[in-house]
Amino acid sequence: MPSETPPTGETRSGDGSPPAADESSRWQRAGNYVSFAAFCGLAAVQFFGADPRPWGLAVGWAAATAVAIGPVAWLARDRLSPDRYETLTYVAFGAAILAISVGLGAVLAFEVPYLPYGPGFLAGVAFGTAVVSVAERAVVPERLRGTGL
Repeated sequence: MPSETPPTGETRSGDGSPPAADESSRWQRAGNYVSFAAFCGLAAVQFFGADPRPWGLAVGWAAATAVAIGPVAWLARDRLSPDRYETLTYVAFGAAILAISVGLGAVLAFEVPYLPYGPGFLAGVAFGTAVVSVAERAVVPERLRGTGL
């Protein structure tokens, strides 16, 4: 019968529920979006709560983040397999956390009068990352994604 599921466990298009891997991928993607939205919300709250608002610092960090992360993210996604890309993402986040901790320790140890971390930094990084994400999906043609350029 056409409505029966094939014995191999595969589902026909439009028939039955999606495979379990697709469901887990959907939840992971939703978690990533919620985390990024929370990060952007925190950045917005800190930025608009600052008196005076650090517009120059935010624009500078947004531009630096977009220029530094954009091409690297596109090339990494284009040339790496999804498993390796995920592993390198974890390594990059771990290295960023380590760099922030060491940088903060150095700033505190040497009593540097200016800390680059604050509302302008956080808002700039959040906006720069959002610009990279949107630009990658909107500007880079589908035919160039995953072609190994």
